[in-house]
Amino acid sequence: MRIAIPYVKDLGTVAPLFEEAADFKLYNLVNGEIVSDLSLPSFGTGSAAMLDFLKTARADVLICGGITGEARRAVVSAGLASYPGFGGKVDDLARAFATGSLQQSVSGECEGCSENCGEGECPHHSHSH
Repeated sequence: MRIAIPYVKDLGTVAPLFEEAADFKLYNLVNGEIVSDLSLPSFGTGSAAMLDFLKTARADVLICGGITGEARRAVVSAGLASYPGFGGKVDDLARAFATGSLQQSVSGECEGCSENCGEGECPHHSHSH
């Protein structure tokens, strides 16, 4: 299983918005343990470019911060498990997922966000933070 998390490379934290992430960290899990990780540039922005990246990276799970409704639907349609609305250190989130302690939002929505999450209208993920 492979987890993909868009992140801010210099900080090691989740990128505020999935569609604008410059880098991803990929984690390979075997029997619930992280066996390797890799940092890669996304080579583009926008929903289509990010979905292409995830497919090429053979990701099974996306853990992210803000994500637009369009991108969230595309990720789910591509068969990836989606865990939106997270922040913090990407290594901590990957370990939490591996141990089963990362809880997916029941609605699949970013916790505390509006339908326009990531589009500049959501205070939880606005670019001014």
